[in-house]
Amino acid sequence: MNGVKFETRNIPNRSVDSNDDISSEDELEKGMILRVEGVWRPDNTGEAERLEYDDTFRGPVSDVILPDAANNTPGSFRMLGQTIRFDNRTVVRVGNGELTDGMTVRVSAWRTGDGYRASYVGSVTTGPDFPLELEGRIEEVNLDRFRIGTQWIRGGLNVGYPGDLTINDLVVGALVEVEGNFSSPGGAGGEIRAAEIRFADDRRFRGDEDEDIELSGPVQSLNLSGSTFLLNGVPVDFDSQTEFDDFSRSRIADGLLVQVEGEFRSGRVYAEEIELLEGNAEVEAAVQSADPSANELIVGGVTVRITNNTLIDSDDDITNNVFDADFLEVEGIERRDENDQVFLEALNIEIESAEDEFSLKGRLETGNYPLVTGTVKVLGVSLLYDEGAYTEVENDDDEDWRDCSVVSIDYEQSGNQFRALGIECEDDD
Repeated sequence: MNGVKFETRNIPNRSVDSNDDISSEDELEKGMILRVEGVWRPDNTGEAERLEYDDTFRGPVSDVILPDAANNTPGSFRMLGQTIRFDNRTVVRVGNGELTDGMTVRVSAWRTGDGYRASYVGSVTTGPDFPLELEGRIEEVNLDRFRIGTQWIRGGLNVGYPGDLTINDLVVGALVEVEGNFSSPGGAGGEIRAAEIRFADDRRFRGDEDEDIELSGPVQSLNLSGSTFLLNGVPVDFDSQTEFDDFSRSRIADGLLVQVEGEFRSGRVYAEEIELLEGNAEVEAAVQSADPSANELIVGGVTVRITNNTLIDSDDDITNNVFDADFLEVEGIERRDENDQVFLEALNIEIESAEDEFSLKGRLETGNYPLVTGTVKVLGVSLLYDEGAYTEVENDDDEDWRDCSVVSIDYEQSGNQFRALGIECEDDD
């Protein structure tokens, strides 16, 4: 969790507190957003004393738009009246591996300024008492009904109200969580008959007074002049003493996925460290070498380091361990070590079938380039290029790739060297 490897042996039966048919650690999946109470140490190990999980959404999906890796655009789907975005950081565990309209899934998601961003989407393999679940802000109230997004929910006196919420709290602007059923069989898209309504579970993102806390999610409601933003509805304050781990504080923006470590006081988190969890570089290539003891691989000439934050997956027909793999697709964060050597800190690794051509994306290292032949360096890899042999793709401003900050390169291995086949500018417009 958040890069910390927790021991769970102190939790009786390694149980998980949840009302969503998840009762033990064995039923958890990568990508699920958990609340872990316990201790963690500077060496990124810890001891969990309590685990808590709650679905953000559960029900049928529609209007699925898959992520477009080529254009680096996220996907989205509709679920119980709201739009949920997902991308290559989202762990998708559904029957055929690809999300399609009509599937019934559970979703673990972060709240954003304009909706939700999924961390996990998975098939529901057990039957909860109340098969539908959603959360959101009430936008309209009409007698014993209320609306979240475009979804109408019928409440009333026969509904359970666990926790502090009462029927009088169902007003416009209230942030609530609803579990229930469609009012009629096969009524997907129709009215929901609520069984339980409670305040949205912000508790999983909050701590006790003066305790250390670590949480992740997308930045929202950023106020640069006030040095504040919201993370899962929790106010975060940062200042000149806050450490921005390997990314500039000027890069912080709404929607950026970050991890914050700090102290919880008076309902706010005072950030001591903010770490980027968004990838800014990638490589798809053959594995040249692997060092499991150092958690390091050389992939297409790029040094790749695996951390506790790395999510590893594989094609359905591949069972190799990542250190035994022949070909990998890696997305992560471009960093430099204490010796100023570039490496890729892996966020996602996909074990794939071998291919002949490689590709990478990263910051273009500055240098002087001859007009006919030369060398380009990206992600620490030197690649030969020939002015007449590669296809140059210019951006909308007719800017030459040499003037760009970030480039994508298709390349191949030739003996002990790498040769660029195509170079494309990836700078934002």
